[in-house]
Parts: sequence; structure tokens; C-alpha cells
Amino acid sequence: MKTRELRVVRGDERYSFSTGVLVEALQSAGVPTEEAIVLALDVEAQLRDSPSRRVELNQLMRLLADGVRRRVSGVAAARFLRQTPPFVPIVVVDGATATSTKPGGERFSRRRLTSAIEKVGLGFKEANFVASQVEQGVRSDGLEQLESDDLTRRVAVVIEGRYGRDLRLRYEAATSSSFEVRVMGPAGTSLPFSRGILAQSLTAVGLSPDMSHNLAKRVEVALYALHQSVVRRDQVRAEVVKLLAMEAGDEYARRYAVMREARNRERPILVLFGGAPGVGKSAIASEVGYRLGIPRIVSTDSVRQALRSLIGPELSPILHSSTYDAWRSELLPSELETAQPERMRVLRGFLAQVHQLNPANTAILERNVYESTSIVMEGVQLVPGIAPAREFRDATLIQLVLSVTDEDDHLRHFTAREGKTQSRRAKQSYLDHFAEIRVIQDYITQQAELRGIPVIEAADFDVAVDRCIDHVLDVMLMEQVGGAAAGGPGAVPSTDAPSANAPGARAGEGSSP
Repeated sequence: MKTRELRVVRGDERYSFSTGVLVEALQSAGVPTEEAIVLALDVEAQLRDSPSRRVELNQLMRLLADGVRRRVSGVAAARFLRQTPPFVPIVVVDGATATSTKPGGERFSRRRLTSAIEKVGLGFKEANFVASQVEQGVRSDGLEQLESDDLTRRVAVVIEGRYGRDLRLRYEAATSSSFEVRVMGPAGTSLPFSRGILAQSLTAVGLSPDMSHNLAKRVEVALYALHQSVVRRDQVRAEVVKLLAMEAGDEYARRYAVMREARNRERPILVLFGGAPGVGKSAIASEVGYRLGIPRIVSTDSVRQALRSLIGPELSPILHSSTYDAWRSELLPSELETAQPERMRVLRGFLAQVHQLNPANTAILERNVYESTSIVMEGVQLVPGIAPAREFRDATLIQLVLSVTDEDDHLRHFTAREGKTQSRRAKQSYLDHFAEIRVIQDYITQQAELRGIPVIEAADFDVAVDRCIDHVLDVMLMEQVGGAAAGGPGAVPSTDAPSANAPGARAGEGSSP
């Protein structure tokens, strides 16, 4: 028996029903492919069970949105309802036609656009992918009509994002159009808009890399639509905040604003990472600094090495010892053969080294505060309650402690580090003293918990970085909202306990959107 044909109706318009079109529309709203297929098939089954062969487009949209809300999220459902409805054609018009009350123009054709893109050197598969991405972007913006120049700009953005700037320039040459947008800074200088820098900022506030790059592309398209070769930085940020609020929610928009302040504020941020050897302090601190836009990363190991060049081992044997075997420096020669690394011995040697390095580490932080320069510092000697040796009321000091709870995971970190450093930091020495390292970790985490400093599980690098960024942004947001109120756990701690944050400074202007 022949399957009866379903029709989608909107006013006088009739469209042939297609499950594939529904799947594409759901994917554009961020619905995972498997869920999109299930939802589209479920809706098709409901419609075929109905006695009518027609379905109103609004009814179809409600059915799909309800399914997305149940199976995915309310945010995804809202995104789906904002986009151009499935089956509805997109009309491409020239500038003069666009101002008319009657649409006119011609229907967007993915096939024709694919053919045009092939002429700049892409194969059919690649060109069709670009055309599909462009159509998806137009529908995500809820447009049923767009100018031909806007369509060309969107193609240029997608080509550059996937195949590089050279191919984009070739496409612009073929269309006799140039679409570079420059962003004007506060000093009157302008720089080319950078999707990469913007995507980095969006990733830092918690968006996935794919969503960050997608939003960055959409921001660029929105800037092109202004028909200005130079735009103000506040225009860029306003567009970012608007899209973030629409696509991810107000919380992400607020976090982006706080991130901008973190990168450009006059009041410096001092982010300190403590933790035992081998927990991943260097890698995590570097990534957090990169995402926050803080290029100055200092390791207390480098401070210790600099002091070793000035102070010989005969004057300070503890300084020339590793953190985990500093306890041996205080033994008598007759004790070296038989002494065991008892907990108190290990901690006494460790803390002696901490106190020797504390003035130098504190001085580096003081210099950055004096220069109003943010810094990320990492090292095992940054022990909550001891280091740094003073408060910094003219800065926002945020302490975190990294820890690896599982011993096997901790051991694997040393193996991974040996590979990354080409055996410059051989693991055997760490493995021989692993018991002492665990004693130091237990002590540091205990001190952190006593003083309300966050202890971040570092076994999973990506999760640890996200948690660290979340905490920094939370402290920044709390400082911004609360002014002189207490900054919460880990914010501006003194040598004994957390102290109150000073009022946040106004947001400055940076070099990126």
C-alpha cells in the first residue's frame, strides 16, 4: 500500500514533509544527532497516525520543541523555536529589494551556492559542506530573507574558519568584495577582528570549543551586517553578550563580562597554584593563565633555581635539596644511612624550604602588584596559611590547591611528565620518594581545607582546568557584586585565614573582544 504523503502548511504555502529536514533543523539548535533522529521519527509517526494528511507548521514546531525540551533541554528548545522554521525557504535579495515590503528576490539554493564555491578550488564535498554551514547559520539567526552581500560575507567567514585566510581572500577576489572588519581600541588604533581570540575567551567561560567557534563566527557575521569597515570594541562586546545570553544563558553572559574585566582591569589578579610534585601544577597553571589572558606565569622552581645560583649548598643545603628529601639536609652524617622518612621529619624539611623561598616568592608578587600586573604562580612551596608571607589588599589574590587523590593516577602523572620533558625530569627519583610526596600532598590539602582554600582534583586535566577557571570567575563575580564584602573561599587569603576583598576596579579595555 502506498504511504500517504504528508504536507506542511503555513497560510497559503504548502511544503512536502521530510524527516531529513527536521533532523537538520534540530541539529542546528544543538540537539545531538541521535536524539534529533529519534525526535524526528517520533513526530513523523504521530503525524502518520493522524487522520489528516496536513499539519500546520506552528503545530509541527510545538511538537518538536516539546520533544527537545523533554529529551535535551529548555535552552535547546528555545534555540529551535528562534530559528527559521524547517521547510520555509530563505529568500536572497539585493539591497534595493530588501527595503521593499514585498520580498521578491530568489530562493536560496544550496546546490547553486555549492557550484559557486567550487570555482575557488574546493571539491564538491567541501563546497557543499560550506554551503550547508552557511544555510545552517542563516536559519539559526531566524532569517527568512537576507541580502546577497550578507550571504557572501557568511560564505567568506565559513571558508576562512575551515580552510584558512588564503582561500577566503581568493573567494573575496572572485566576488570582487572585501569583508575585513577592524576593531577600534580606546587609543584610536584598530586591529583586525579575530575569531580565534574571541573563541578563546568564550571557551574560558565554559562553552565547548565547537560552540565557541560557532558563536565567534556569528559575531563576525553580525559585525559585517553593520556595513562598517571599523567597529568599536563595545559594539563587539555587546554582540557577544547578546548572543551568549540567547544561546547559553545569562550566567555565561555575566561570566564573559567578568572575564573581560579579569583581562583588562587595573586591579591585578594573583592566581596561586599549590600542590605536591606530580599533580600537574605547571600544565594547569599555564592553561588557566592562557584562558584568562594572563601571560606572566612563574614557577617557584625557577625562583629556587635562581637562589641556588647565589647561595651555595654549604650555606643552605635545604635550598639545594628536592622538596621531598629536604629532611635529609638536617641529619648528621652518622644518621644518613639509617634514618627513615618519618612524617614529621619530611614535613619539617619541607617547611624549612618553604620558609626559605617565601620572601623571594612574596617579593615577586609584590612587584606585580606595584606594577598592577596580573600573574599566575605555581609551586609546591605555595602552602595555604604560610605562603605568600603577607596580604595584598591592592590585588585580588586567589589561591587554589591541586591534588590527585588516587595513588595510581598520581604515579601515572610522573610517567607522562617524563615523556613530555624528554626525561629531563626523570620519574625514578619521584617514584623512589613517592611516600614522602604523598605526605606533602596530605599536609598541603589539610592546610587548604582548614583555611577554606579550594582543593581541585587534578586527575583529569580538562575537568581540573574548568573547575579552576570557574572558581576564579566566581571570585571575580563575587568581588564585582559585593565590592568590599568577603570574597569567599580562596579569595584574598591572609597568612592565617581568608580576608575581605577590596572593591573591584572598573573594567579596562584590552586588545581582544
